[in-house]
Amino acid sequence: MAISLRVLGLDEEDVVAGIAVDPDKEAFSGGPIGDVFDQLRASPPRQTAFALLDGGKVVGFIVAREDAALPVWAEKGCMTLNNLRIDARLQGRGYGKAAIRLAAQWIATERPTVTHVMSSVNVANLAAFNLNLACGLKPTGQMLEGRIGRQRIMIAPIERLCGGQAGSTSTSNL
Repeated sequence: MAISLRVLGLDEEDVVAGIAVDPDKEAFSGGPIGDVFDQLRASPPRQTAFALLDGGKVVGFIVAREDAALPVWAEKGCMTLNNLRIDARLQGRGYGKAAIRLAAQWIATERPTVTHVMSSVNVANLAAFNLNLACGLKPTGQMLEGRIGRQRIMIAPIERLCGGQAGSTSTSNL
């Protein structure tokens, strides 16, 4: 896999608009992509949206949030990963792991003072919970009521998510 992340501007939702999402699971990734970008444009700055590419083809999307854009549950000094979506036609091929790993590597390089990454996972989204566990995030034990139900809060040191290679862009460990 020649997988990479591309930083997206807030006016580039068309780049990821073609990602096929299972309608029953779209709410778990923030709803329709237009709604996600509307929220990004209306929120405080310090959010970075990424397209996940495989050989130039868009296969996924993820957002990293920091500082004023952090959710209320996030610990100080961390960044959160949000709104992950992988094209439904391509799931099960390691793209979710690659998105999390590459986003963590970007954070380690571009935000070297960040020591941890957090995420929230809806309790009904077992696939996302298992993906987060497989990537190295662990439940904090904190649960909260989210936009569409109970959320489990997860956390990992940045080095764990980078595969011990902070700043590396290798996906060989996937």
